[in-house]
Amino acid sequence: MFGKLSLSSVCFLRFRQSHLALASLRRAPRSSPLLFLFFTLSLVTSAILLGGCGSAMSTPIFPPPPPGPTTVAVLLSSTGNDKLTNFDLSIANITLADKAGNSVVLYNNPNALAPGSLSATEFMHLNGVSEPLVAVSVPQGTYSAATVTAGWCDFTNVFNTPASGLERSTYAEGQCGQGTGNTTVNLPSPITISASPMALSLNLQVPQSYTLNGMGASATYTISPVFTLTPVPISSPPTSEQNGKITGVDAQIASINTTGNGFAVKTVDSFSLNVKADNSTVYQGVAGFSTLAVGTLVNMDLAIQPDASLLATRVEVNDIAAPTVETGPFFLPLAQAGLFSTNPIEHEGCAFPAGSIPQCTAFFQVDSNTVFIVSGQLSNLLNLPFTPNFSSATIFTGQNLSVFSSGTPVTGHSEQIATTITLTPQSLTGTVTAVSNSNGFNVYTVALAPYDLIPALQAYSNPGNRLSNPDAVIVYADTNTHLLNSAPIGIGSVLRFRGLLFDDNGTVRMDCAQINDGVPE
Repeated sequence: MFGKLSLSSVCFLRFRQSHLALASLRRAPRSSPLLFLFFTLSLVTSAILLGGCGSAMSTPIFPPPPPGPTTVAVLLSSTGNDKLTNFDLSIANITLADKAGNSVVLYNNPNALAPGSLSATEFMHLNGVSEPLVAVSVPQGTYSAATVTAGWCDFTNVFNTPASGLERSTYAEGQCGQGTGNTTVNLPSPITISASPMALSLNLQVPQSYTLNGMGASATYTISPVFTLTPVPISSPPTSEQNGKITGVDAQIASINTTGNGFAVKTVDSFSLNVKADNSTVYQGVAGFSTLAVGTLVNMDLAIQPDASLLATRVEVNDIAAPTVETGPFFLPLAQAGLFSTNPIEHEGCAFPAGSIPQCTAFFQVDSNTVFIVSGQLSNLLNLPFTPNFSSATIFTGQNLSVFSSGTPVTGHSEQIATTITLTPQSLTGTVTAVSNSNGFNVYTVALAPYDLIPALQAYSNPGNRLSNPDAVIVYADTNTHLLNSAPIGIGSVLRFRGLLFDDNGTVRMDCAQINDGVPE
């Protein structure tokens, strides 16, 4: 243990040591041949010992202990246009490295490299939004590089051909990166992990991650994923994707902690998350926390907390009795009345036949008991300048749906009875052609690319569900809309709009929740 002496005490000790040295010199025989040398050394020693007695003393300085690690939330997201409906990729490993070559593992899933792995993440439903992957302890420091090793990958698009009409093709490569598992991870700038709460966003750059030449079975293609990794500062409370607010996470409850008012879920991409709830959590479709049960399918908004834990700010239950749900665009109405197919992007609660890949039907039947509802992710429907309506009469191709069912096909058929159909938000890329205002909303007329699902599928819709102008969407943005675009919106702006789509007497209108910078079409 180190103590601190006063300046006078230190000087006294030094003087006493000097005095003893001189006294020894006096007692030495004068005939000693070392007398002169000893006398000189004694004087030097005295000078050293007495040095500093006319000035202040400094306390010994010891280096501070190294800073401890910080818990960081790792998020998945994507940036893309509307050319693809699906992009599946399984992540095996994510690491960070500093300039000295020291690395830290953010995520590790060796099962993703196994042949036939079912751990793939679907990235197109994350276009402009995020999904939590993991919370991990990261040593504080500055990191200048990252690597991602990938397993299985594939992508799907829908297109029209002169010969066969509408086609939907999936291009699979086995292991990504032409069988190497290699990917490209770009850091716009070095990432500094400090004591401040933060997240890291791993964003798949979809247009740069694949090539496709031709259509259908004769097409040639490559899949070489490209990511950007950027820090996300966490606000308290977070308000948007840019500071820790995560919206519209689909999951199934795996367990409930009744004493801690929390629950564990498994997301549609099979990631396990622990979620807390508190008195501010808003419940939609159920009375409250006590109504939740293992197996319940939920849609949640989450707020990342300073310790990287997740707080549910909104929990929505659309069909508490349904064991399965599939989410994706309404694809085609079929010949039989009330029968339709979807392009499934997300699956929850699907059956796993023994020894085979889980199969979720894409065919559904609407009957007199089917309930049509609108997701509670947006709360301003009553304020819109038009009357939003979602029903069997206004459903249209390209509209994003969550279809709940019993998971059991109708006897003798492949379709399942849809117990609940929920209209859910989706992202669209388009070019602004007109700007106006209406009842407190900024209104943007947005032209869609010809390959977008809405215009591409219109030729195959029933006459009663065809749109008068499928190439355009009227977008309504109010003060609740998160404006994450980097430049002012004007005619010619290419942007990604996320919200709920409605058919208003043949015109497609969007209640917009978020606007991001667009991707060249």
